[in-house]
Amino acid sequence: MIGKLLDRRYQVVQVLAQGGFGHTYIAEDTRRPGNPSCVVKHLKPANSDPDFLETARRLFKREAETLEILGNHDQIPRLLAYFEEDEEFYLVQEFVPGNLLSLEMGSQWNENQVIHLLQEVLPILEFVHANEVIHQDLKPHNLIRRSSDHKLVLVDFGAVKQVKMYSCMTPDQLKNETMPIGTPGYMPTEQALGRPYPNSDIYALGMIAIQALTGLHPKQLGEELGSREIIWQHHGQVSEPLAAILAKMVRQHNKERYQSATDVQQALAAITNPNTPTAVATFVNQVFRDYWQQGYVSATKVMRSLQELAKPCYVPPDPTIVSTSGSTATIPPTIPHVQKLTKTPSLNPFPLKINFQIQRRHLPLLLVGSVAGIILVNGVITTSRPPQPSSVTAKNQVKETTNKNKSKENNSCVVVVNSSNLRSISGQRRTGKVIKAGTKVTVTGKEENGWIEISAPDSGWIWKSRTRNICAGNS
Repeated sequence: MIGKLLDRRYQVVQVLAQGGFGHTYIAEDTRRPGNPSCVVKHLKPANSDPDFLETARRLFKREAETLEILGNHDQIPRLLAYFEEDEEFYLVQEFVPGNLLSLEMGSQWNENQVIHLLQEVLPILEFVHANEVIHQDLKPHNLIRRSSDHKLVLVDFGAVKQVKMYSCMTPDQLKNETMPIGTPGYMPTEQALGRPYPNSDIYALGMIAIQALTGLHPKQLGEELGSREIIWQHHGQVSEPLAAILAKMVRQHNKERYQSATDVQQALAAITNPNTPTAVATFVNQVFRDYWQQGYVSATKVMRSLQELAKPCYVPPDPTIVSTSGSTATIPPTIPHVQKLTKTPSLNPFPLKINFQIQRRHLPLLLVGSVAGIILVNGVITTSRPPQPSSVTAKNQVKETTNKNKSKENNSCVVVVNSSNLRSISGQRRTGKVIKAGTKVTVTGKEENGWIEISAPDSGWIWKSRTRNICAGNS
């Protein structure tokens, strides 16, 4: 195949990948000045049945049209051409010089790097989903760190892959068109059943982020018995707010996950810029929308969620990361604007569906919760900005804080301010016990990945962030 001229224009110069049904090549466009490089994806169907070829031809055309629209995004390769020769199919796409993200995943990342990854990929997914497309194979191997600007580029939307899989299908399956596409470990349950949703891509991105934090491939992570939720937090160092976001991204049931890339971006904004009125309003909006979509509203649950805003906020790390190539990338202060294009045929016939049913008798509770939430939010916005002390007061506060810090080092008694699950002495599994709020506990002085060891009233590990050093006699 090397040296062959395809479509009397694209000359093959190198093999990138090959498989049973097709190959991927680097070629030169002989009709453009300088013969620029491009990527040619070649599919040679194993099935020569006329009905199959007609189905494959229709799918290939439909998905090429979709790729034409998606190529308008700066971080998605442009489609240059698609054609058929001798009952074999070809896609020609923009060549993106760079390194696969998988090459950067050898060691554990810090939170700053993971947040930057999410903030860069989520707007791409927002754009893709806005055009009614589901990627279905998001993984480190399909993200390229572009050499020119170190931005991540999302590749391989499965046009060739989908036609490959159709070549193995029975006539009944060809009519159904629900063959699953994806990679084990990054593919959620509903996608494995052939029914992906937009937040199936959010699951995959969450697994990539967890892989970056832990340094472990998704297949190396365990699952909780019964719920089958991924067990990962003890493998890496992560703050509770970011851990909560990632945990919701990878929920087993798609209805319990974030429903859109926009929702995840808003959740990230709430922890990286927690003291802004916009972040508080976003959080409140998300709380009410979650309960509305679930079909029930509990004023008590809403109030508990809103009270989380009054807790000490997440402090984002230094806003720069150093890439493996030695260059530095800065986290953008705002999420880039995503342009929504005209609707195109989807790569999958199962669009996102949200249940907006709610029982009428619960509406008064919603109104009560809304009013209470507004009052609480006003207090949070006010109290989240500490008053500026005078110079004398500031000095006294610094001295007092120093004394408290010295005293804290000698304290062995703390109070649990928020109920916390008790982990085993190894800190890696649940004991089934809960240390209730208000309980005085004795700590041993051992800390690990945000957990502290206690010896009374029970032995085990609890989250340090759920305790305060306020026992009687401690000051």
